[in-house]
Amino acid sequence: MPMLAKSARVDFHTHTAWSPDSEAAMEDMCAAAEKAGLYALAVTDHVEIPAYRADGYDKALAGSYREAGEMQMKYAGRLRIARGVELGEPLHDLPAAEGLLAGYDFDVIIGSLHNLKDDQDFYYYDYTHIDVLPLLDRYFDELLEMVRWGRFHTLAHLTYPFRYFPEEKRPADYRRWQERIDAIFRVMAEKGLALEINVSGLRQPIGKTLPDYPLLRRFRELGGELVTVGSDAHAPGDIARPIGEGLAQAKEAGFRYVAAFFGGRPELLPIP
Repeated sequence: MPMLAKSARVDFHTHTAWSPDSEAAMEDMCAAAEKAGLYALAVTDHVEIPAYRADGYDKALAGSYREAGEMQMKYAGRLRIARGVELGEPLHDLPAAEGLLAGYDFDVIIGSLHNLKDDQDFYYYDYTHIDVLPLLDRYFDELLEMVRWGRFHTLAHLTYPFRYFPEEKRPADYRRWQERIDAIFRVMAEKGLALEINVSGLRQPIGKTLPDYPLLRRFRELGGELVTVGSDAHAPGDIARPIGEGLAQAKEAGFRYVAAFFGGRPELLPIP
């Protein structure tokens, strides 16, 4: 069997039908990754911790983990597959989050914050009469607490709320929150946490990676060494789209490698 050539072309944020917002068969996602010439794919189905048992995320996670193990065997030598999870809002129910992590041997854990405590996902807001500035104050404060906890490998889509703001509500820059963001980056650098370059925004109206280039560069300036790249694909057609742009931004920001996690440890892949 030929040896799978190592490459920085990886996709470390994807969702399958085990996530409530995807209908994609895991095998179809893996086939798309192989067709795209990826070295590795991470299956990171959603678990929103506040609803872990109430909404059935516990059963879905068990199914995703099991099937990803089957895909690892099926695609051996053709595509490396990491078994992972996107761990949403872990501090909103810390005992549930800690219990989940104790029960699985994940290759990669993505930390994410889709909503503020006791609130709805930023996706669902009607922003017509909402001032987004105080929402973002709270968002970056919660993110800072989450990275201080730090029981994950890579921080997903740092600027997630911006993806859903109408253009007229979207702040032009990050000056109001730069001190908070710098604190987040310093903690991440100290803990050796990776920052995800989520390229989904390049397929959406915002037209930017999450976070975008100025924040990637700032993370590097403050000592950040690890980045991951992810499409946040929920369908086979979005696998690896457009990973190349994410790699190019990482290189321009001063990163020499992209990280792929296996067994919870980063494999550093040179960016060409």
